[in-house]
Amino acid sequence: MRIVTIMTAVLIASLANLATDAMAAEEIYRWVDENGIVHFGDLPPENSNAELLSVQQRESSDTSSTSDSAAVELDPFAQPQPSLAQQLRDERALKRKEFEENKKMKEEACAQRRSIVTQLEPSTRVIVKLEDGTVTRLDDDLRLETLNEAKNYIAENCNN
Repeated sequence: MRIVTIMTAVLIASLANLATDAMAAEEIYRWVDENGIVHFGDLPPENSNAELLSVQQRESSDTSSTSDSAAVELDPFAQPQPSLAQQLRDERALKRKEFEENKKMKEEACAQRRSIVTQLEPSTRVIVKLEDGTVTRLDDDLRLETLNEAKNYIAENCNN
């Protein structure tokens, strides 16, 4: 098992070395085919006029890291994009927050309906203050209708 792991690591390192050698080819040709499409390659096609491009070789991997950091420094005000995992976490947190807000509103509505039931159920004579500030007695039909609406809401929406 250990030999297989070592051999796999050696194989991967060899393939990576071959890939970088292939990318570091010194001669790159540019040509345009009959459809007007521009192509690049390390070998020119046989029956077309290919242009030889001069390519600067990188001396070491340190140069690539400094050029990458220079590219980052070009736009110091750019905001980094969150990763896909972070986007999913943010989305779940937003859904959780919305769920909690809806749950709180539902609990408040249930408490309000239960309060209506406790006020209207035991007494047939209910005195209410209207929006204009006048005080009046609820008639039995309106009291029973309001009581039934509150009980139906509780039965449909409240867990208890």
